[in-house]
Amino acid sequence: MPEQKFGIVPNCIRRGGGESDGRKRIRNGIAGILFLLLVVSILAAGCTQPAGVTGPEPLNVAVTLPPQAEMVREVGGDHVVVQIVVPPGADPHTFEPTAGEIVRLSDSTLYFRVGPGLLPFEDVLVDRLREIEPGIVVIDSSEGISLLTSTDPDDRGSPDPHIWLSLRNAEIMTTHVRDALMEADPANADEYRANSDDYISRLQETDVEIRQVLIGSGVRYILVTHPSWGYFARDYGLTQVAIGEEGKEPTARELEQLVNRAETENIRVIFAEPEFSIRGAEVLAEEINGTVVLVDPLAERYLENMRKVAAAFAGEDTTP
Repeated sequence: MPEQKFGIVPNCIRRGGGESDGRKRIRNGIAGILFLLLVVSILAAGCTQPAGVTGPEPLNVAVTLPPQAEMVREVGGDHVVVQIVVPPGADPHTFEPTAGEIVRLSDSTLYFRVGPGLLPFEDVLVDRLREIEPGIVVIDSSEGISLLTSTDPDDRGSPDPHIWLSLRNAEIMTTHVRDALMEADPANADEYRANSDDYISRLQETDVEIRQVLIGSGVRYILVTHPSWGYFARDYGLTQVAIGEEGKEPTARELEQLVNRAETENIRVIFAEPEFSIRGAEVLAEEINGTVVLVDPLAERYLENMRKVAAAFAGEDTTP
């Protein structure tokens, strides 16, 4: 670009015969300012993108649970903005989104649900979202996962919905994320594939770490207030023992059976979840002279949390 000369007023403006010197100076000053503004605007136009040329907007992606958010962010990177349906501290088994939350979620391009029939509110939510935005793409995160049967007293015989609490299942869930993002945004497909490969590698490394920690601990049984950990127990050869219905104190008969089981298996730690009351766990802990430890199945920092849970189950961290 040719060099621009600033502060030079054209001769046609300088010549203003018949005017006083004061008026000339005023006119010259105004003309100079206008000229400078014109030059600056031309320079600015040359240094910016042409009108209508902007960077691509990130994809709006919704997920049911916080652990899924890490999977989507790790694969999608800067190309995604994630909304979580179930907020921290809420119980996904009984959660019901408000009308306003459903409208907000309808802006999403993709929705990664846990799976049909696994969390009751999801089926209703999907129908409502499709009524508002028929174009939303809903992905079944459980597809290809071998489902266990729930041992929850409230859902006995139904599929266990806690599929994310298995690093092996998380690999499958991550491939669903990769494939959906690649289809929705093919321009960045190579990046999604590379990010997915990296995250799956870290899932596999964490799986090996956890296996070594639990094998070294000799732990075989985990006593829990809610049977969320069936897939985790399956992966690492553990037996999950639940103390009864979530948040309720065990009956006298149940308490006696649990005390006997704890003594037989030398169990001294009861694992409770922060979303629910721990009163039932505290009652049993008093009977077995044990400790209540919180483990969170819904923590958003998924890999970090799975290592933390494994350490707690192995007895490395029993801080209440």
